Amino acid sequence: MESHTQQCITQLLHTIVPIVAPLQQAGWSWRIVGGAVRDILLERTVHDIDIEVVAPSLAALESVYRADAPQGAVGGDHPVIRVRSGAVSVDVSLARAADVIEAAAFRDLTINAMAILPDGTLVDPHGGRGDLEHAVLRHIGDSFAVDPLRVLRLMRFAGQLDFRVAPETLAHAQAVVDRITQIPIERVWHEWRLFALAPHPWAGLMVLYATGWLRHYPMLAALMGCAQDFIHHPEGDVWIHTLYVCEGAVSRRGDLDVENVLILSLAAICHDLGKPTTSFVENGRIRCPTHAAAGVPFTQEFLRLIGAPDKYVAPVCALVREHMAANDGPASPRSVRRLAHRLAPARMDVWARLVAADSSGRPPLPYKEPGAPFLAIAATFGATVAPVPSVLTGHDVLAAGIPAGPRVKEILAQAYDAQLDGVYELRADALQWLQKYLHDDGIVPFERN
Repeated sequence: MESHTQQCITQLLHTIVPIVAPLQQAGWSWRIVGGAVRDILLERTVHDIDIEVVAPSLAALESVYRADAPQGAVGGDHPVIRVRSGAVSVDVSLARAADVIEAAAFRDLTINAMAILPDGTLVDPHGGRGDLEHAVLRHIGDSFAVDPLRVLRLMRFAGQLDFRVAPETLAHAQAVVDRITQIPIERVWHEWRLFALAPHPWAGLMVLYATGWLRHYPMLAALMGCAQDFIHHPEGDVWIHTLYVCEGAVSRRGDLDVENVLILSLAAICHDLGKPTTSFVENGRIRCPTHAAAGVPFTQEFLRLIGAPDKYVAPVCALVREHMAANDGPASPRSVRRLAHRLAPARMDVWARLVAADSSGRPPLPYKEPGAPFLAIAATFGATVAPVPSVLTGHDVLAAGIPAGPRVKEILAQAYDAQLDGVYELRADALQWLQKYLHDDGIVPFERN
């Protein structure tokens, strides 16, 4: 083994000394497995550490970590005990078999079936290291088909690593294409979430196509073969365009937090779902002027199919609905204020990244930044991450003599509409607007300062 790799293994073992100390005191054998081993061999930063322990029972394993993990084991089919020591977080689980080679046979892919023993020995019974070197995702035996979720894991790992799937593994995945209903929806979302955060979405989406699992997402399948106007889209059909846009969104994640990266990625996947049902030919050109709004119900259904929590539906749908807004006219304070309001709870800066990714998804055409002027104006009044706040409040309306009730809400809505139009910006002007509005409504006399 190369000296650099061995040094990384030594450092990893040193990192988990406090966590494995109770195991050694109990006299139980253990090994590091899964992603940490894979990432060390790929010379990637190790984020997650999994340790398998040959213990008498899960209860016995829980007992040695009662102080560090009082909640005990969590998870479904193969529970883990989450233990933290300083900055290190480790998942400790009961080994499926005492023998490390026998236990490896229960894993899904060769690249995930390697282990590091306490003395630093690398155990690789299924050729995982060779598959890493050749960028291949390969299953282990016929047990791969036992859990159909493993097909979605293929999608996820392809997206994370930009690996291709071995032909024999594709065949196994195709054989279980009808068993997606056996997967609990929370496990479906777990894989889709990790995939949406991955750096190579093109590779993962192509795994769905190659395995036949794209048919479970008919709104995505419909993008294949949906022609686009060649003048604006020389790259090909909507499916090809979407793949490019997903890649473009990755390059524009920048300093976004995980939640907004997830929202941006899902919006990139869904942004043109309305095209197959709205495209038509006019004067020899393909047009689809209503596709943005038409994509919203398809986006809602897609998010339901992948098990996305409700909190993602509104921002992703808003981005899909508004992804063509930069074409509606030049940016102005009024148009930006109204766009930020329509986008909420999605953010203007995320929208700008989506429309830039959309522009970049048309090679060989040069890409533009259509959202940049909008974003620049939004920055002048603090609307890049939230709509402009209402200047007038309910207290202002009550103080003007309007009794509590639905009328207060109606007046505030009218006031905010005027604010979005730029009728006023400052509080003093807002109060004057309120006085005039109530006067015109026959409620109070108007007094001009």
